[in-house]
Amino acid sequence: MVKLQKGINFNNIFAVDPTIKSDLAVVSHAHSDHLRAHKKIIATPETLALARLQYKRFEASPVGYNQKFEIGPATIELTPAGHMLGSAQVIIDWHGERIVYTGDFKLEKNSTCPPAKIHKCDTLLIDTTYGKPAYKFPSADECKERLLDFVDTKFKTGFTPVVMAYSFGKAQEAMSILSAEGYEIEAHQKAYAATQIYNEFSDKISGIFELNDKPESGRVVVVPPGALRHMHTYGWGRIRTCFLSGWTLNGGMGHWRNNGFGIPFSDHASFEDIIKYVETAKPKKIYTLFGPPDIADYLNRIGFKAEAVTMSSGHIVSKLPTSNIELFN
Repeated sequence: MVKLQKGINFNNIFAVDPTIKSDLAVVSHAHSDHLRAHKKIIATPETLALARLQYKRFEASPVGYNQKFEIGPATIELTPAGHMLGSAQVIIDWHGERIVYTGDFKLEKNSTCPPAKIHKCDTLLIDTTYGKPAYKFPSADECKERLLDFVDTKFKTGFTPVVMAYSFGKAQEAMSILSAEGYEIEAHQKAYAATQIYNEFSDKISGIFELNDKPESGRVVVVPPGALRHMHTYGWGRIRTCFLSGWTLNGGMGHWRNNGFGIPFSDHASFEDIIKYVETAKPKKIYTLFGPPDIADYLNRIGFKAEAVTMSSGHIVSKLPTSNIELFN
């Protein structure tokens, strides 16, 4: 029996991205909303290394991309998800049924990890974080140019540019772009530690220093969103902030104390790429995760069978059942 029950639960043998501490977990990537202090974690070597920054005591079982392995009756394969270093889609063959769980994914290029590929399947559990037509992102190249223009302009006008980006993934993507242009960067402690792991597994991001009391003149500062509210910025001089997130398309979310702006630089799939994945994969059944429930209604209107569900409770978002969803026997 396969259920959505605090993760994707395979007959209590193992779970994929379980939301509670589990004995055996296949983990898609190292972001905290997909990771717990499990007893044993199966993941890519990169994800396991990043997971050690958050949890120390777990048994690690590394599996590279495209290397099939078995757990009970399941044959499993991890393939690139394009979201961050080590992020993986999870493909499971279970009693003749082919299941694809995309996890957080991105089809467009990412400067620090390979992009996701689309996999045909019977059942698709897909990340729909940006599952509304309004979420149409600029290309990666355009986002890159906007970021470089922000940094260059602020330096020329006497400001220290502060880039706000999530410590795992987005920060390294931004630092990779800035480093390639010759900028030196001072990164918040968590982002700095993660960058050292990125440098072990991928092209080196050079010119990175750990941020202490105040940055040296002429360096870009990279911090997590909201971190400046809890930091002493006295002595930093004049600063301007830039928030990197797809959510900045909502308006206003790029600002911090009214002195910054945002770039819709996302590490998730756009609405168009979500639809592209579904239309190419041609699944018999779709479960949409992490996004707005009306994406399932849209998919039903264009000829697919879809339900919007929650990962933790296994409930259909639009109508809560009394028990967890049974995907199939």
